[in-house]
Amino acid sequence: MTTIDITKLLGPDLISRRVVSDLLAYVKSLNDDHVQIDFSGVKFATRAFIEEYYNTFIVDHGQLGGIKVDAINRPGDITYSFNVVSQAQTGKRMYDEPTNITVHYPKTLEELSDTLLSLNLKY
Repeated sequence: MTTIDITKLLGPDLISRRVVSDLLAYVKSLNDDHVQIDFSGVKFATRAFIEEYYNTFIVDHGQLGGIKVDAINRPGDITYSFNVVSQAQTGKRMYDEPTNITVHYPKTLEELSDTLLSLNLKY
């Protein structure tokens, strides 16, 4: 089993879909059937990167040729983003739709102003 420090290969900010194909090429070049990708030094990852990573390494689509890839040491915000992408890909919602909502449609600017003032927003 090989462990890859993703920050040494791609840097601490994962911002592009394109770099996932670079990572895939590197993983394949290792000629190892089990690879761990260590996210411990990652500072930031865009949703685009995470979606591409998810579709390449988690869903696979036959691109890995039997290589098992695990993501390890993901920071909390990166794990959260992976969960969001996973739920979006599978159609699962992260939250329940509210069932008892009252919507107010102001008819005049004065009504709108009164409504906004009633919210007592601080800015």
